[in-house]
Amino acid sequence: MGRCFTIVLLAVAVTGCSSKYRVDSYEKPVTELSRQEGFYVILPADGSYDGQVYERSGTYAAQAVTSALLTHAQKVETGTVPGEDLSSAIKHAREQGLDYVFQTTILHWEDRATEWSGIPDKLTVKFLVVDAASEKLLSSTVTSASSKWSTFGGDHPQDLLPAPAKLFVDQLF
Repeated sequence: MGRCFTIVLLAVAVTGCSSKYRVDSYEKPVTELSRQEGFYVILPADGSYDGQVYERSGTYAAQAVTSALLTHAQKVETGTVPGEDLSSAIKHAREQGLDYVFQTTILHWEDRATEWSGIPDKLTVKFLVVDAASEKLLSSTVTSASSKWSTFGGDHPQDLLPAPAKLFVDQLF
């Protein structure tokens, strides 16, 4: 009986120690992007959950995409207007001589006191990239994530952003 309890306890501990990611939808890139081209990252509107808006969540999302892009390209500009619409961003990118526009939409942002409640932080984001010249959608994905169960404090939804942003961007190059 003691051995069975130990195995169950170990299984719970191991599964509670890692964040979980899921790709809900994915459109394969229609072309491979070049490292020599320029990129514009839209600053998304802040995410919310149950009527609470999480300030700076849009900034965290834009930073995750920008960081992922900077591992592949030299010319990356991040927007400054929260919730900028795609057509304005495309116009701005063209004016600045940038080739692609990345848009992130925060579909779900849930920051929980996981260390006390056992309820994980949750995040769902939609990433898409558009060719600024043709306005053609090149690729998109919707990704969900939840934090690990045993956080001991300090984890937030923004900590879940780098992995899906990197995965999406890496697949484009």
